[in-house]
Amino acid sequence: MSDIFKDYKKQKVRRNFTIISLSLIFALSINFFLFDTNTWKKLQTSVVNYNTPKVEVKKDVYFESTWSWTDVLNLKSWTNLSNVSELRLSILFNPETLKLADFVAEDKNAEIVKISNTPWIFLFNIKYKNPVNIKSWEVISKSFFNRIKEEKNTINLAQTLFVSDKKEYELTNESIEF
Repeated sequence: MSDIFKDYKKQKVRRNFTIISLSLIFALSINFFLFDTNTWKKLQTSVVNYNTPKVEVKKDVYFESTWSWTDVLNLKSWTNLSNVSELRLSILFNPETLKLADFVAEDKNAEIVKISNTPWIFLFNIKYKNPVNIKSWEVISKSFFNRIKEEKNTINLAQTLFVSDKKEYELTNESIEF
């Protein structure tokens, strides 16, 4: 009877030794993968950058509040855009809290074409009769909104680009909360 218990204990020791060995090999491989590869450097950078203050970088095109009695937002350019014949932009917001009343270009020689078939996505093309140069901080258009619910609203510019000399150039953009 004692031989059965000895054999059982030997098998248990072997099994435990195998499990511990495999766990140690697995832990060492993860350790090697994290600490001796580029992934570890990226992880360290993410942790270091997490606690640093964020640097605000202005985008090419952005909305700015006019702080008037109505909810009017100016679409402005942060950079100089030259020889612009067309400006395309997508405006996204929650239709349950906001309604777009009007979208007007500042340039009198611009034609606005609204292309949209979804309630919360508004696609606009601002086509200029003659190519124009848009200077930085210049107002491109005004957007008039009506609030349906009194709460903070976020308006996003999803895709913005301009056409110059029949070539399309992507613009960076930024959302606004008002």
